Amino acid sequence: MNNELLHHLEQRINQAVEEINTLRGQISDLEMKNYELSEEKAELEAKLAQNSEQQTNWENSLNGMLARLDQLDKHQ
Repeated sequence: MNNELLHHLEQRINQAVEEINTLRGQISDLEMKNYELSEEKAELEAKLAQNSEQQTNWENSLNGMLARLDQLDKHQ
């Protein structure tokens, strides 16, 4: 009976080790995915900031042109 119990415990330990290795692999995969998503997020945030700045510049330019047109209309 002692050998059966030891064999059973050995099997359970081996299963636990396999599960731990599987979980470590999943953690590594998730860490890599998280890193990639963080990089992608940073790129998208940079593009968004650039687009926002460009939109602001266009709006300012258009407002300037409209103000000049308004002045021209007032002078005529």
